[in-house]
Amino acid sequence: MSAVTGFGGAPEELPRTFLVTGVVTDGAAPLEGALVMQAGGEPERETGPDGAFSIEITRGIPGKPTLVAAKVGYRTDGIEFERLPDGPVELALRYVSPPDNALGYSYGDPGNGDPHNSTRFCDHCHTTLVTQFLGSGHARSARGPLLQAVYAGVSMAHDDEASCVAAGGRWKAGRVPGSEGEAAMRCYLGGGVLPDLNPSCGGEARPSCDDPALPAAERPAAFGGCADCHAAGMDGPAGGRDLLEATGIAFEKGNHCDACHKVRDVDLSKPPGVAGALMIQRPQERISADPGAKLVQVMFGQRPDVPSKFMGGSYQPKFSSSEFCGGCHEQKQAALLPGAALDPSRWPDGLPIHETFSEWAGSSWNRRASQCHACHMPEVSSLKSSVDLTDEANASVELGFVRPPGTVLSHAFLGPLEGTPRLIQEALEVRLAATAASGELSVEVAVASGLAGHAVPTGEPMRALVLLVTAEACGAPMAPSRGMTVNDTGGALAEGRVGGDARLSGAVLTWPAGAAGARAGDVVRVVRPTGDYDDYDGVGRFADPSLDPADKGLEIRAPVGEARVVSAGGGAIALSGEISAQDGDIVYLGAPLPAAHEDGQPAAAFAGAAGYTFAKVLVDPAGARHAPQHRAVDIASDNRIAPGGLAVTSHGFAIPAGCDVANVTATLLYRPVPLALARERGVSARDYLVDSSFSPVPLD
Repeated sequence: MSAVTGFGGAPEELPRTFLVTGVVTDGAAPLEGALVMQAGGEPERETGPDGAFSIEITRGIPGKPTLVAAKVGYRTDGIEFERLPDGPVELALRYVSPPDNALGYSYGDPGNGDPHNSTRFCDHCHTTLVTQFLGSGHARSARGPLLQAVYAGVSMAHDDEASCVAAGGRWKAGRVPGSEGEAAMRCYLGGGVLPDLNPSCGGEARPSCDDPALPAAERPAAFGGCADCHAAGMDGPAGGRDLLEATGIAFEKGNHCDACHKVRDVDLSKPPGVAGALMIQRPQERISADPGAKLVQVMFGQRPDVPSKFMGGSYQPKFSSSEFCGGCHEQKQAALLPGAALDPSRWPDGLPIHETFSEWAGSSWNRRASQCHACHMPEVSSLKSSVDLTDEANASVELGFVRPPGTVLSHAFLGPLEGTPRLIQEALEVRLAATAASGELSVEVAVASGLAGHAVPTGEPMRALVLLVTAEACGAPMAPSRGMTVNDTGGALAEGRVGGDARLSGAVLTWPAGAAGARAGDVVRVVRPTGDYDDYDGVGRFADPSLDPADKGLEIRAPVGEARVVSAGGGAIALSGEISAQDGDIVYLGAPLPAAHEDGQPAAAFAGAAGYTFAKVLVDPAGARHAPQHRAVDIASDNRIAPGGLAVTSHGFAIPAGCDVANVTATLLYRPVPLALARERGVSARDYLVDSSFSPVPLD
């Protein structure tokens, strides 16, 4: 039975409490294992084999007294009471029948945050949550410029043929991302998912792999799984799709509302995304036997008491768990490049590209109160339910029910640079201690992870932390004398080896590769491989205490010296001073350290400076470091900071004569996009200030 009236809450003639008995069925027979509850309250009963229940309904719960039954895999049903029932009632739960209706369902549009939109748009009721979503990374998931550039193998740094060819690229026609097949001339440079995985296209003499005019026999067949997580909201078959098929809302609004709420279940033993781990179920049942009749909607979600027939609410508690997030944020893969293979002794279960879920699952944060949502989907205190209009007076099947404080969660899906303060700033703390003795200033820097439930940085392996340690005395920088230096993760405009492609004679550095890009004011830094390796506390395989430090892959490269570039030309660089280098030393061309780090400043080349970097470094079959994930066959090192972890680095600086005090600063920067990748692809790379520590030290 259903007694729907207007707004205004419970009718006065109902007693304060009353008993309701009945049975939950699947429309034909009693249904075992169904939850029975009053909407807006907590689940109270689970039906046995006979489907029977008896429950007390109270007017103490705001809104219309509503009885609800729910079961995973079924659409929820409910009854609103405006008078006492005459006898037992029936709640009929309709099964959500597999398989996924991939070809007969079109995803709905979230809208643009306008409550005056029609009910075809999610924002008609869920205005605030849609508005939050539209500003999120999930909404940008398919249209990110860097994603699209790496996928097709293009560079946006060159917008004409002459510039492209001069950089070593190829000027060809390719598909405009998000279009229905529109072509434009683009610069193909540096490889990409499509050209690297598909020998039939791309390369020097063939059309680009994303050329809409490409003959059918030459079109790519391998897509690297990119769309499985970046474009989950595409109409049509789920999984194994070309990212360039994402058009319309699948491109503009990425992993949108309807796509996420069509996840019937999560199975982390399967490939990530809609290829398997996120088990998509679009409805196939119709309101009548007529083949052209309207589909019966289904929306999976974390609440059992959403009996709206319009929504087709279906209870799936995994929406409240980190396991749901792990559907995309946990990824192991085989070697994707044709002819490449992983070392089975190192990676028997696949190469762990994304480990955010397992990082959390193996930490002390793995508890009910600290799922991913606790940080990334904080409370929306202005809402009483996911529907903007819901309040105590109008709570109902149509408008939803009043939720306990803290349980209506933001759909902004906060990333590391979002939140107040930013999540990454809450996660990490920098501490330093320094002492002076025997002509050297000794500095120890600790980076502690406090509130992060996963490694930092996590997710996409391109992300890194750069720690810079500086000391100043008598108004001038102090020269580093020992300790760790920033490696290539910190960025270099060029890298060479003394005695190889680079030779030093006095203040002249003969180095054609470096001189080609050097400008006055740049810095040349020289470091020395020591043969000793950092025995860091790593993540995943690199956290194994039985690993030898050399197996962890981070050689300690000691500082040798640095000098400014005065001029460059003819394959040589004139330096501001001599550097006492020897054959085998590594030379970096980079940028001077700023006097003060401004948040969000353009990323600069800091390799060779006193400091340290934290990153997962992927390697391709040729041994190239910082490989994109589609080319990766190994991991050289992974010294990211584990949940609750502490990383400590030591550094020395030579004390100049006549100075009484040294000012020591340790600065931790978050770099989401590697400098070299940004320069190659023509996108922005910036450094964001995470934390810093300063200490004046007497030089007695």
